[in-house]
Amino acid sequence: MPGTIVQTVTFKTTPDVLFALYTNPAKHTAAIGAKALVSTRIGAKFEAYDGSLTGKTLGVARNRLFVQSWRADDWLPEEPDSILTLFFEKVGKEARLTMVHANIPDEHLHGIKSGWNAYYWTPWKRFLAPRRK
Repeated sequence: MPGTIVQTVTFKTTPDVLFALYTNPAKHTAAIGAKALVSTRIGAKFEAYDGSLTGKTLGVARNRLFVQSWRADDWLPEEPDSILTLFFEKVGKEARLTMVHANIPDEHLHGIKSGWNAYYWTPWKRFLAPRRK
């Protein structure tokens, strides 16, 4: 039975910076250290990590919400795409990102849950950290 992951992460930045980090292909690529194709245009293709992640943009509320279909290349063809929803909000002087990733095939749930931290949240925090001179 497909599962859902909910994760909330706080970053020392603003919601608009986080939104751009995910939706701007150059920033997305720089932040994760792997080529990414992403757009805010509804229906636009998504691809990251050399095509191992793919999908399409389904909905956008600039700097607040981003929704896309999402799948990994090791999913069976008959397994439907999952739905990824990212919520961006200001909390004091920081930004909170809440991710709801639904309809994930059960056998991939654990790996994807830990993968978000390893391949996105930790690299994003490193990318956003002040540069030492």
